[in-house]
Amino acid sequence: MSVRGWRLISEERATRIVGLICLMGLGGAWSMSPAQPVVAIAREQAPAVVLIEALDDQGRVSGQGSGFLVTGVGTVVTNLHVLRGAARIQVRLASGDLYQTTELVDVDEVRDLALVRIRGYGLPTVTLGDSDTVEVGQPVVVISSPSGLTNSLSTGILSGIRRLETHRIFQMTAPIGQGSSGGALFDSQGRVIGVVTYRLQGGQNLNFAIPINYVRGLIRDEPTISLSRLRESADPSTPRSTPPAVGASGQEGVSVDEPLLPVSRGKRGATPLDPMFPRPDEALALFYRFVDGIGRTRYDEVLELTRTAELVQTSQDGRNETHTIRYLSYHHGMSLHFSLPDRLLTTVDLLVTWTLDDLRNTFGPKFKRRTLGAQTILDYGRLETGRSLVALLDGSGNIRTLRFARAAK
Repeated sequence: MSVRGWRLISEERATRIVGLICLMGLGGAWSMSPAQPVVAIAREQAPAVVLIEALDDQGRVSGQGSGFLVTGVGTVVTNLHVLRGAARIQVRLASGDLYQTTELVDVDEVRDLALVRIRGYGLPTVTLGDSDTVEVGQPVVVISSPSGLTNSLSTGILSGIRRLETHRIFQMTAPIGQGSSGGALFDSQGRVIGVVTYRLQGGQNLNFAIPINYVRGLIRDEPTISLSRLRESADPSTPRSTPPAVGASGQEGVSVDEPLLPVSRGKRGATPLDPMFPRPDEALALFYRFVDGIGRTRYDEVLELTRTAELVQTSQDGRNETHTIRYLSYHHGMSLHFSLPDRLLTTVDLLVTWTLDDLRNTFGPKFKRRTLGAQTILDYGRLETGRSLVALLDGSGNIRTLRFARAAK
């Protein structure tokens, strides 16, 4: 079964390149002739958008994403998940120039941001905008490298500004593809207002970006952390009772006074600063594995699959018990319900903060509204997978729980 939730960039590969955009036009969304502003953005800003490849210990490409230059001496903005597990980073400019590095300027784990440092001079840079002034409905342009296709361009509108527990995210309709992570989101004036991050699979053009103002405070030129230190901090087998820091004798010769990464003082998933998974697609892959295992998976197997997380028992009534990972990812939690005494998995909850529109866009509008006591329930009935789905609303009318269970025969 494919993951149908939050996921890093969809499998969609049909990204519009500049020439196609020029032929198709953008209707009346622009104040000038439809294609002209897009051509100008591509001409002036695309040279600063780069392809990023993560290399493993043998020098093989293990992952690929996008990024963009913000300083002329080589500071590149991208997503942290693009670099996860890399021994070395390869950055290819639009000009064809290739750089390799192991140096990072800074990282923000909560917002999935990383700044890479390559050794350049007089490099092209993007123009930064002010993400606090954007408005829903305004046209946007994405330039990224889906599937390694450098400087691919797509257009759409800013369709929403969402508030997560720790930060805001931009929702947009501009198409993106696998490998677009870390790409640049531009406004109609050619200013970067966001960093492309992920897509909600199964939705209708539900693509997301991190506002650029979260990046501004991280921008500088000197590296402060190495990839080797980043790998150690992400390795569950590495002791994390003390802050990871790179001293003057570190592999890359960089020095910092304070740790750059959040410190875990126990198992992961207890706080938004240290979720079980840094990437939503990884979190949802595990979640839907448990959904597939409803009626077959037992507690001991769940315990093994979640051994790196803080799985807390949150209720027990003699017939059922519930165990919860509060932060499966930055954006989701998960609760698992077991029958007693056999401790067989019966129900799986995805804990979210969604609006009713988010629910409709993801699973469609065909649900039945009913009440159970004081609880309002939106019932989708039996899905094609053989599971049932209901959404539970809070007192404000927001979706807090998506509950999957075995459908009644």
